[in-house]
Amino acid sequence: MLSDKVRMDAYRQAILENQSLINGAVVMDVGCGTGILSLFAARAGASRVIAVEASKKMAAVASQIAKDNGLCLSKSQTEGDSLQRGVIEVVQGMVEEIDKSVQIQPHSVDVLISEWMGYCLLFESMLSSVLFARDRWLKPGGAILPDTATIIVAGFGKDASKFPIIDVVDYQDIVTTDAVLQTFDLATMKPHQMDFTASAMLEPKFSSAANDTSYSESKLCWCYGLVLWFETGFTSRFCREKPAVLSTSPYTPKTHWSQTILTFREPIAMGFEKGNADSLSAIGTDASPAVKINLRISIVRSTEHRSIDISLETAGVDAGGRRRSWPAQLFSLR
Repeated sequence: MLSDKVRMDAYRQAILENQSLINGAVVMDVGCGTGILSLFAARAGASRVIAVEASKKMAAVASQIAKDNGLCLSKSQTEGDSLQRGVIEVVQGMVEEIDKSVQIQPHSVDVLISEWMGYCLLFESMLSSVLFARDRWLKPGGAILPDTATIIVAGFGKDASKFPIIDVVDYQDIVTTDAVLQTFDLATMKPHQMDFTASAMLEPKFSSAANDTSYSESKLCWCYGLVLWFETGFTSRFCREKPAVLSTSPYTPKTHWSQTILTFREPIAMGFEKGNADSLSAIGTDASPAVKINLRISIVRSTEHRSIDISLETAGVDAGGRRRSWPAQLFSLR
């Protein structure tokens, strides 16, 4: 993750290039890992950085890194040390339980930062812990970084797997428009909103590449399934000097999150030209291609810790307005 340039650049920009937000602030880093975001906050002039890490091993690593960078206050130093621009306190434990091991008053944190995202945004994510920290420790009107997160869906034209897989999808394999599936406002959302059902509509999007064999002269393509990705925003609501976006889109440089692929039971033919539907043929075939695909997708937390279950309902509409629904599909990311 430290070598993920997209990830690191977004957080570096949001923290180091918005110093009016961080300078003099009390900052909490939820799930600090190596402590890299805490280092950024300290370098940006935070008066106190509370770096919370559940793993005992990683908390020890974060503590050593903070010391090696001269950003962890030792007993021999004083608060007036001119070399000490920020103080990092690494707290080992779950953020839900840190009031047992650190002196911190509720609603006393100015800025809450976390890199909590998982595959498909919500798989193995720490979002519930971030929201707990927000409600317990963040001041009213305090900043949360990132403050928005969006899940996006599109159709792909490359056969993959019958099971959800995490892989990098080439943007040239995207054969439909994309659509926003869900957007979260991390400053205001409630924990139950992590479980959601949303609808989206996809239309064919044809490539002009001469060597693209996915497309025929009759403007017909085959959609084999869906690709999901996410974006998180460090918006001007809090990052007034320089907002930032972290995108895991196929159209941007790849990240360690890649994309999430959900494959249909059978590919769906999609056509660009209207009025060419064969009323006797099944929708989604080359004789009666769909001009749009309607989706209904539910993503809910599984009973298994930090896992998610995805249900997918798919319907195609042909040029004559006929509709065909396929049996619902269930996917689990574990």
